Amino acid sequence: MIKLHYSSRIFFLLLINYCAVAQEEVNPYKKLTKQFIGAVKKNEPWRNYRFFDSSSYGRSSESDATRKIEDFNKNRGPIVAVEKTVVDTQGCKMATCTSIKGKNGKFLWYHYYDQAEYLQRFEVDTFHTQWFYKPEPLENTNFTRKEIAIVPNHFIRLPGYLYVPTGNKKSALVIFVHDSGQNDRNGSMSKNKVYLDMALALVQKGISVLIYDKRTYVYSFNDPFPADSMDYYSETIDDAVEAFSMSKKIKEIDSSRIYIAGHSLGGMCAPLIAKKCNGLKGLILLAPIGRSLLESIPDQLDYVLSLQTTNKEDSQKMIDYLKWQIQNALKPGLNLKSKLVLPGNGKPKYWMTDQKYKVLDEAKTLTLPIILLQGGRDYNVTKKDFDLWTGAMQGKSNFKAHWIENVDHYFFEGQGKARPEDIYIPKHVSKNVTNKIIEFVNGK
Repeated sequence: MIKLHYSSRIFFLLLINYCAVAQEEVNPYKKLTKQFIGAVKKNEPWRNYRFFDSSSYGRSSESDATRKIEDFNKNRGPIVAVEKTVVDTQGCKMATCTSIKGKNGKFLWYHYYDQAEYLQRFEVDTFHTQWFYKPEPLENTNFTRKEIAIVPNHFIRLPGYLYVPTGNKKSALVIFVHDSGQNDRNGSMSKNKVYLDMALALVQKGISVLIYDKRTYVYSFNDPFPADSMDYYSETIDDAVEAFSMSKKIKEIDSSRIYIAGHSLGGMCAPLIAKKCNGLKGLILLAPIGRSLLESIPDQLDYVLSLQTTNKEDSQKMIDYLKWQIQNALKPGLNLKSKLVLPGNGKPKYWMTDQKYKVLDEAKTLTLPIILLQGGRDYNVTKKDFDLWTGAMQGKSNFKAHWIENVDHYFFEGQGKARPEDIYIPKHVSKNVTNKIIEFVNGK
């Protein structure tokens, strides 16, 4: 059974009075992290098996953590001292960061926990002064943040935030729809929070924003959302449609000015979302894929391989294996009972949907206003996709596209083609991008 809620330990802070001095109970996630690191320090890492659930996903996470700890002990350890631990909220889940002093310097150990306090991911990073996300200074604090939940059916509940400008006037609303993968409401990527950056930029300019935890993030392919039930509708479209329907009933929102902002896969699914949202004002496409995932993934793999300077032969073998999986998914006879090894350990239903979906054909039938924003540094969604979109939508007065040369897939500024490791550098979404969204929503 899926564990849906945080342990009551998160919500219950016990105050203990000794000699009129009140002390707050240690955060439960700090306790768990201390126990995990303690076992490693004592050279008893096998004791940490209890931190991982019994699912295949949990066992995979345990194996990955074991490998990283062995690498740390071999090349950077052993642990000399354990310093400060801090906690960060990551949507409906939590993360801790601990400064570890090893034989060869200081390092950060990141522990990412689910709602049931099981470890989902463990990372080792070089020592930085910024451990988690820091928002840019706010120029305007005249807004509120409210807890919301997207409930597309009786079994699925996706928590999120609604940012609303203060005042009596109803405002336009932008609903952000996620990229591929397991994403929280903020679009957390290492020390960055992509969707939160955009939300704060928009709400300071009088535009409401709704962000929510993606279904794959909340349930991690467990009941009531097993992997074999997933396709574009259950992963992305159904929840975005429900977010739109719910938003129309919020008193602070102008129901005639609601926009969907789809990022990458979310932008690819946006035409299908729009067709199910009667009265949607417009679409904001953020680096949308212009073809199937199965067509675009090989380009990403080739680019990543081109960056390799060591172990290139092993990397080539891994990429060849992934491309073999893609060829399995492209087979015409693929059906729900196929027993093939498919990309991302996905199930046939998902890749059958990808095979059939023609995003540009769907987009061409739309008449509502559409803006597309694409970065020149992006290697996930490339100029090929941008050209496919602009070519297909040529002559349509409701469509505008902006090529922004100096931003990447997450709309961070920089020089040259982005690299996978860039996401670990603390940055903020380009003002050039958020300003274009603001102008579009304001009808300029």
